[in-house]
Amino acid sequence: MNYRVNLFHIRKFLVLYLVLSLGWVKAQSNTPEATIHKAYNQDKTSEDQIHLHTVNQKLDSIFKVKDNTFNRYWLSYGLYNQALIADWHEKKEDAEVLIDRAINLLKPLKGDAESQALLSLQLGYSTRFKSYWAMASLGRDALFHAERAVELNPNNLRTNLALAINDFYTPKFFGGGKKVEYHLKEALAAPVTSSKDSLPTWGKSNVYEIIVKHYRKIEKDSIAQDYLNQGLQEFPESEMLQVLYKNPKK
Repeated sequence: MNYRVNLFHIRKFLVLYLVLSLGWVKAQSNTPEATIHKAYNQDKTSEDQIHLHTVNQKLDSIFKVKDNTFNRYWLSYGLYNQALIADWHEKKEDAEVLIDRAINLLKPLKGDAESQALLSLQLGYSTRFKSYWAMASLGRDALFHAERAVELNPNNLRTNLALAINDFYTPKFFGGGKKVEYHLKEALAAPVTSSKDSLPTWGKSNVYEIIVKHYRKIEKDSIAQDYLNQGLQEFPESEMLQVLYKNPKK
């Protein structure tokens, strides 16, 4: 019984993990994040992952010259996005190889909050390609790293987002839904990251998406609409928020 419900919980994560990379904040054009996002958009309308593959080759070369937290994070993020594109084009085996490497790059970074948050999301996404028993274990690992991320930096947008996602999709039977509102509001209140230092800036539109879904789920539609309006004002091109606007029952 427990494993079946946990499996359902994990599978529900997949929809969000598949679109997380779409909720970007515009970064300066010369940052790793902006370069990865540009390549992602180019590959989404092509037949392969050639642009992300090229970007990741360059990031990999930099990583091989200097192995540090910064280079590991951005190579991992690039591989994660390439995995999403491979999956988009129905190349499941390629996607699994890419996401597994992305995860392995972040595992040693136990003291870095941003890496722990990204690792949590990647673990959840990787369940898409794993066996029944592996999925349950990966789901628990995703929660562990989300909690670790918040412990390391409780005032960070992406650490709170990672934990909020986990709590939102955890069935009420297993204690889900108790922390999501708190962590989403903490995420929205988090200091804005400056892209000039090539720090991560992604995730805020995802916060709006989950908070709208949360309030709709508990039938507080007026509050949900207020957050949706805020989100669309800040991210008018967000596909996720546009879908919520057009489908008020979601």
